[in-house]
Amino acid sequence: MKYLAFICLIFLVACSDEGLDSELANLINYHQISANPIADPEQQVVDISSDEAQLGKLLFFTKDLSGNGDVACASCHHPFLAGDDDLSLSIGVDPVLPAILGGRRTSRNGQVLVPRNAPTTFNSSLWKTHLFHDGRVERLNDFTQTPALISTPDEKYGDIDPRATSLLQAQAGFPVTSEHEMRSIYKNTSSNEKIRSGLVRKLVQSVEANQANGSASVTWDVLFRKIYSGPANNLFELMNFERIQYLLGQYQSSQVFIETRWKNYLEGNRDAITNSEKIGAILFYSEIENGGAGCVNCHSGSFFTDEKFHVVAFPQIGEGKDGNGDDTGRYLRTGIPDDRYAFRTPSLLNVVHTSPYGHAGSFDTLAEVIEHHLNPKKSLFQYDYSLSTLVQQGIENRTSKKFTMKALDKLNKEMKDGSSLLFEVDLSSIEISHLVSFLSALTDPCIEDSECLQPWVPFENNSLNSLNLLYMSID
Repeated sequence: MKYLAFICLIFLVACSDEGLDSELANLINYHQISANPIADPEQQVVDISSDEAQLGKLLFFTKDLSGNGDVACASCHHPFLAGDDDLSLSIGVDPVLPAILGGRRTSRNGQVLVPRNAPTTFNSSLWKTHLFHDGRVERLNDFTQTPALISTPDEKYGDIDPRATSLLQAQAGFPVTSEHEMRSIYKNTSSNEKIRSGLVRKLVQSVEANQANGSASVTWDVLFRKIYSGPANNLFELMNFERIQYLLGQYQSSQVFIETRWKNYLEGNRDAITNSEKIGAILFYSEIENGGAGCVNCHSGSFFTDEKFHVVAFPQIGEGKDGNGDDTGRYLRTGIPDDRYAFRTPSLLNVVHTSPYGHAGSFDTLAEVIEHHLNPKKSLFQYDYSLSTLVQQGIENRTSKKFTMKALDKLNKEMKDGSSLLFEVDLSSIEISHLVSFLSALTDPCIEDSECLQPWVPFENNSLNSLNLLYMSID
């Protein structure tokens, strides 16, 4: 049968609130959608005012954890930019001006070398099984079991990393080891462990130098000793990287922004979303054979992701993860041929504010992303690869079409043999606009309010328009 929203669109008749709510209630019940995206009832959201989160915040904003001292975690994942950087591909080390974030951030050598789009850190504690686009930090046992068994690139695929205690704690150990993200050409690169130890020594040296000349604006040893009261013979022991990882994870775990209008609707407020958003939700949750878009096939649950890996063949722009212009996604971690060009399904919470989209940030708008999912082949043959260099200076695109077509070949094969969850769907521009409207209802208003976000940044009196950010002053 055709759904009521579909009939309203076809015949341009008015849909009553009651009819839309009834239709949507059936779909919500069928897909077992709950209001709260926190799947583990035992999970406690970290309070940003806690000592651990506050120290983690300062570590997140300091550039002393980078090889050249010119980039911080916040450079690519700033709260005022919805937990990312508003760029297709991040500018990590060697920026022209380290304090400039967002679209004005450029590389000193004119090249963009970070191969993937920076995912938002907002709600990153809600991921149960995988972090990173290729899932290279992953949980091997059920998320309700303790202790967590985590596999990371420090070990072979499928092997347990004995130093990893949670997904976020483990993830925090890798941006600092990436040459183009934070490490640069820093010495002691024979192993990730030595890189991390070297960066701790660098941080300690900075602390000691600032204390010696009386210019310390952050007394790191006092803050660490406030949390870690046990014996520590020296600063290097006190501020070891395992503690830094944990504290960074605590700060990110405090970034839970889930109070959306959609959540309000699920909690019983039928006026929380508009009729257009309700129609979009019906399209989102309806199967293709019932006139819907089938988005729920991958973006399932209250966190809007199945946390699995799918080939969607988004355009490949930039250097690519393999350094030759290609990025085969999950395959680079697993080595399994069927995993070529598969990437993790992103969450859609706050998605309106996390553009550009895709593993390489190759789409600027949600409408483009939806159109691509509806007909990937048509989308890719219309895609203008030259736009990537116009939108962001320094993006390499000489091989972009070549490797994108390889991803499309893989997707076509999967669509043909029935292993893909993507199908060619014919939706009108009006229906697509309703889907975009629904996605806007997945935004927590706090992330649009600089005052609300103030606890997550180290300084007062910043604004959303102030991209000349002052985190340099806490180094």
